[in-house]
Amino acid sequence: MAAGAGRSVSVRLIWLSLTWITATLVVGGWALNQHFRTHVETSFDNNLDRQVEELLAYADVLDGQVVLNRRPAASSYLRPLSGWYWELLAGGRVVERSRSLWDQTLPAMGVPGRGQSLQFYQTGPRDERLRVVAEAFSLPGYDRDVVIYFTGPARVIEKSTEEFSEILIISLLLLGLGLAVTVVLQVVLGLRPLKLVRQKLADIHAGTADRMTGRFPREVEPLVHDLNKLLEHNAKVIERARTHAGNLAHGLKTPLAVLGNEADALESPTAHVVHEQVRIMNDLVNRHLARARAAGGLGAPGTKADVGRIVDGLKRTLLRIYQAKNDGNGLNIEVANLHALDVGGDRQDVEEMLGNLMDNACKWASRRVRVGGQRDGRDVLLWIDDDGPGIPTAQHGDVLKRGKRLDEATPGSGLGLSIVHDLADLYHGSLSLEVSEWGGLRVCLRLPAP
Repeated sequence: MAAGAGRSVSVRLIWLSLTWITATLVVGGWALNQHFRTHVETSFDNNLDRQVEELLAYADVLDGQVVLNRRPAASSYLRPLSGWYWELLAGGRVVERSRSLWDQTLPAMGVPGRGQSLQFYQTGPRDERLRVVAEAFSLPGYDRDVVIYFTGPARVIEKSTEEFSEILIISLLLLGLGLAVTVVLQVVLGLRPLKLVRQKLADIHAGTADRMTGRFPREVEPLVHDLNKLLEHNAKVIERARTHAGNLAHGLKTPLAVLGNEADALESPTAHVVHEQVRIMNDLVNRHLARARAAGGLGAPGTKADVGRIVDGLKRTLLRIYQAKNDGNGLNIEVANLHALDVGGDRQDVEEMLGNLMDNACKWASRRVRVGGQRDGRDVLLWIDDDGPGIPTAQHGDVLKRGKRLDEATPGSGLGLSIVHDLADLYHGSLSLEVSEWGGLRVCLRLPAP
């Protein structure tokens, strides 16, 4: 049995049930067949016993010799070598025998004790298999034992047994088939509630539901209740963690802003040092706030984000921000293949990643920015192209380092790509840089699908 099948409860139940049914039917069929054969042999022997008693009734003693007053008139004992034979022995010698023996005699066979009866199989005159009944008697006026043998062809017993065996095998096969179908239906219907639980969990992971709803059997209801409580608790923990992270960040930004203003008012050489340290602390707060928010929602069931909606919202915002570019004509932001494209992540995290990348592209673009995407196996591949000056290929790795900027004249902290790179790593994705077909920069963001 395959490893995957061995972990399936339904396959295991069906396998064990069918094994037990097969073993039971085989043993039961063998026992029934043996019992029927014994019954046929017993009936056959009883019929021969009656023939023995009839022949004994015809036996008499005349002048010290055993003679028969009459002979059995059954036609089977008259037909030559029919297998139906009889012999009468007195004093160890054959006195009479059936006409069916013709000129043959029965082979030497076991002799029962007086008043005893023997039943056994024996090879006949034509090497055929015979069923034999032998009984020994004593007759008045005769001081030695009288032994009577009656035989019948064993093929009669074998034929009856074979016919019964054929009917029995067909019946047991039909019974086994019916039981197998019943077992499969019972297992499938009995485990259907577990399949429903699995479907509800799949809906939660796909983001189409946030709780398990529906009617479940009493045996499954406690499990569903506990899972719903766990999901609710998990959502509260994530929200609480994000709230604390946000409160901490905002609580630090105010004192840092005050320090920055005070540093600007100072005219001493230390003002530059204080200002630089304030900037570093602000960068660290922004960086770790993003990481904490992403880590809080990472792996939560049902989280997914609609990339098309996020990009449309960012597009409207960025068009207003950069409407003065290109000599007042603004930018042309194209969106391609993002309809109904979802990624497995929190909406805020995906929005922050795409917002950083699109803002960076608009900042450096001359006239055009394009955002596209596609499903790639279990991942979603997104890319942002611009027609700006681009970045030399040798410097692509440096740009992703924290705080690294290639142009100090352009406003910004240099943390945008670095934060996106960290968030993508948290989601088991990746961020890479390429050359756009317009000669500018292409940023490729790979994130897991829902």
